Amino acid sequence: MSNKLYSSHYINQQRSSGYKSTTYAMAEIVDNSVDANATNIKIILSEKEVFTGKKSRPVLNRIFFIDNGSGIDEARLNNCLTFAEGDGRNNKRIGAFGVGLPNSSVATCKRVEVYSRKKGEDWKHVFLDIDDQIKRKEPGYDDAIIKVPEFTELNNNLNDAATVIVWSKLDKIDVSRAQTLITRSERLLGRIYRYKLLENLEISYQAYLEGKDDPIIPEKKLLPYDPLFIGKKETYITKLIWESAQNQEKKGEHTELGHLPQFNSSYYYIKYIKGCKPNESKPIFQKFDDYWGVEYKMPLNGKTYKWSIKASFAYKDITNPGIRSGGGTKIGSELGKKMSGDTNFKSGNIYFLRANREIDFGSFGLYTVTDEKNRFWSIEIHFDSDLDELMGLSNNKQSTQFKYVSDAELESVFNDENIPLGVQREILFAQMSEKIKKAISGMKKYLRDYARDFKNLENEYMAKELGETQPIQPLEKPVLDLVSTKNETWNKEDIEGVVDHLKSRYMSISRQSIYDQVKKYADGLTRTIVLYAPTENGFIFEIREIRGKNITLINTNHSYYTNIIEPLKSEPKLRIFASSIELFISSYMIEMDRLIQDNEEKYKHTLQQLLTQVSSRLNEYIHDSNIKLDESILNNLDLEE
Repeated sequence: MSNKLYSSHYINQQRSSGYKSTTYAMAEIVDNSVDANATNIKIILSEKEVFTGKKSRPVLNRIFFIDNGSGIDEARLNNCLTFAEGDGRNNKRIGAFGVGLPNSSVATCKRVEVYSRKKGEDWKHVFLDIDDQIKRKEPGYDDAIIKVPEFTELNNNLNDAATVIVWSKLDKIDVSRAQTLITRSERLLGRIYRYKLLENLEISYQAYLEGKDDPIIPEKKLLPYDPLFIGKKETYITKLIWESAQNQEKKGEHTELGHLPQFNSSYYYIKYIKGCKPNESKPIFQKFDDYWGVEYKMPLNGKTYKWSIKASFAYKDITNPGIRSGGGTKIGSELGKKMSGDTNFKSGNIYFLRANREIDFGSFGLYTVTDEKNRFWSIEIHFDSDLDELMGLSNNKQSTQFKYVSDAELESVFNDENIPLGVQREILFAQMSEKIKKAISGMKKYLRDYARDFKNLENEYMAKELGETQPIQPLEKPVLDLVSTKNETWNKEDIEGVVDHLKSRYMSISRQSIYDQVKKYADGLTRTIVLYAPTENGFIFEIREIRGKNITLINTNHSYYTNIIEPLKSEPKLRIFASSIELFISSYMIEMDRLIQDNEEKYKHTLQQLLTQVSSRLNEYIHDSNIKLDESILNNLDLEE
């Protein structure tokens, strides 16, 4: 004689199954419909009038899930409410554990009914009722019987239906009204199933008052919420892009240059709807090619696991749409919600997806949520069912166990040893962490360049507004006087050829800035072509020869430039201080080049070492002491000209 595994009361005690919200429980039912190849899923909400004395109010009473999938045969229908009777793991299926339907149902309501039919067959019905279970001697539910889903709310919704699931006795839902549930769930469900919705799946809401034929909330289609923002099809943000392009908002106007069209956000946003249908818009993010669809492999315990990454970041016209902070506009605000979420829409920049269904999201300690600029990039990590255990996929598909792991934290292991599961996880997560961090770093470099380009444009127009005859130059006039000399005669073709070549090498610098410096060199005003550009060697500056021309690069990646020089140059009244600093750097630079030219063997190695040490120590000092000029303070200084 065997002992009982659990009693009839067990299921009642297991109702607190850890779903984050009613929305996540609903997602389990949608998963089953997707796995049944449904192309249309209707979520119908039914309210009824509840009386308290002479007063009444509508309360959510039933939730219906209707799909046009393949239906459930009788044998499977008799097992569909049994815990852990699923179809197993499969890369094409979302489900894996066989507990989604019963788990999500009892976590939300006391009664779940399942109606289903195969093509050309009768409707069949099974149900699970908590109150009924408590009365039974043994846990279980009755076999399927022939029964048609006869509900007023379904009169016009059963033509192509194959399966209907009904939740009633809704004692554990987190809302009491249909509209509230729709509002709270539409963005999250739109994000969880974004890939399916962008393909051929349609999910819709509708609401009725019990006993009434006409809906109180007409059919509303669920829009995909794509945090990569790289598609053209209608998404949750499409309408906002159209509104922002056609209506100039106050926060999108430059405080001082707003009278010029190129310093208003709508001037830039209009390009994202040009030539589009009303329910379309152009991508506002771009694919980061270095980390787009790249697959990585991880050999562990004799098996090779695979996962891939997709990374995207905003276009320049989104990060700086005529203003310094594109995060202040309505579009920017929506991107902020993508990064940090709000009360009923938790979110993050990093997403984990299995079978193109979102499982987890967050920051995972890999970026600073309070940094506004981080809203302008997104990353997806995709994995298949063979990684379920290593990823620590929860049985309700709400999370993974991913965490940030650095290589320094890893224990030493050998490829041929039997590595414990926890250590395997650490190795996998370290690989993922490294790639995610590199992708973030790469995208943020582009975003910094965009911000710098806009500052240059802003400075140029501010100079014109102040009555200056020339735009702000990369080097101040005293420095230009110092380095001036006369070169060979250049014609227009010579200038354009060098400009084109330098632009191809230094894409972050505007063509106009390059042209200005090449022209000065061609006119004999400078000994070298001076450019502000990011370099990776850590030097404050360096001299290169490109196609026979001397190019001086002042490193915009160095903290001395970003923290000291750039803020000074952005404030017209303080450029004299920037001039002094540039004068010192340029003098050092020219003298260093002269000594090397005179005696390369004697001076080159020593001077390069000195430059390395000075650049490194200065960088360390600025970072360790947290030295940075605050531009907002500089802009408010009341200095006389």
